Amino acid sequence: MRDQGRLVEWFDEKGYGFIQPNDVHKDRVFLHIKDFARTGPRPIVGCALEYTIILDERGRYRAQQVTYLKASQVFEHKTKPARPTAAKRWSPMQIGILIYIVFMVIASFSKLLPPYTLLFVSLMNVLSYWLYAQDKEAAQLGNRRIPEQTLHIVDSLGGWCAGWLAQQKLRHKTQKQPFRKIYFCTIGFHILLICWLISPLNVFY
Repeated sequence: MRDQGRLVEWFDEKGYGFIQPNDVHKDRVFLHIKDFARTGPRPIVGCALEYTIILDERGRYRAQQVTYLKASQVFEHKTKPARPTAAKRWSPMQIGILIYIVFMVIASFSKLLPPYTLLFVSLMNVLSYWLYAQDKEAAQLGNRRIPEQTLHIVDSLGGWCAGWLAQQKLRHKTQKQPFRKIYFCTIGFHILLICWLISPLNVFY
């Protein structure tokens, strides 16, 4: 499937850069000079491009068969403007995160959870957001990525809230499968872990 976007970053001495799709909700796409369908002028930031998207061996969205577009060929992605009188509704994930945070605070202060559980989960959330940000930067620069297994482990230990926030704010890992399926499995695992901590089956507390 062909897509359109504009070149937003270009390192001419290295011969690569990044395309931002016209649909701003999509992740940026890696572009190498050799991925153009035919030779032409050197790319400049802001030029309109059409391309085919693939997922390369590094897990990046990469453009291939890239061609330049004239102004008349550009299809701008239009989003429906929000109604000024309509209040923004919370998503199910936002509601779930709020309920989880309230429960963790109450359970910790009522000593239903072992000591320092809330502190440990808070640290996992800080670590999770940092790891997602580092992985996003590595994907953009073509550097070594953070292993997905590491992200899943941190999320399963309580960092899933910040993991979801990082995915939305950084527009990272929002479309990749099976990462998304495993991410939701880590949430389920963490909920089961919390249930075990507060149950009589927890012989350590």
